Amino acid sequence: MTENPFSKKRNPWSHSYPYQFESCLERFGVGKKKVIWYHVLFLDKSLRTKLPFDKYPRLRVVGTIANVPIENAFIPTGDGRNYVIVSPQVINESNISLGESVEMCFRIADQNKVDVPEVLLGEIELDTETHQKWEVLSPGKKRMLCHHVMSAKTEKTQIKRVGEALEALIDFDADLRLWRSVRKISRKA
Repeated sequence: MTENPFSKKRNPWSHSYPYQFESCLERFGVGKKKVIWYHVLFLDKSLRTKLPFDKYPRLRVVGTIANVPIENAFIPTGDGRNYVIVSPQVINESNISLGESVEMCFRIADQNKVDVPEVLLGEIELDTETHQKWEVLSPGKKRMLCHHVMSAKTEKTQIKRVGEALEALIDFDADLRLWRSVRKISRKA
């Protein structure tokens, strides 16, 4: 295992973030059969009691991982631990590897902030009923629909996903899982 140069360098932004810890980059499987694997950092136990997980189980944070800026959320595992997913972009930019100790510095983010892509926002604002349904959604449901659109790799797919997000919003109260299952059933019929 090669030494990660970022783990020994002092983070120049650490003074901006009140919370810091070091953790090993691990591979962690989620789902009943552990079919989805992520690279994660587990939150230091000593910080868990200092953070408002009782109010925000998926606590959104802003900070750095190995000196690379991030916006993310700590996700509960169900066994009392919390982890943050480390994206491939962060891994590549920081040149870190599995098993290496990595520093994370962070502050608690605005839990209600949602970055809405312009292409989706424009469609939401075209129709009063759609806009009203959007306004009553929780920030988490709004983020889920936005992620569905923003994760598209091409403009064509993004436009298709705007339509899907709007259909899920209007017909299924923004429940993409329900929308997918109904869509799957209707394809089989």
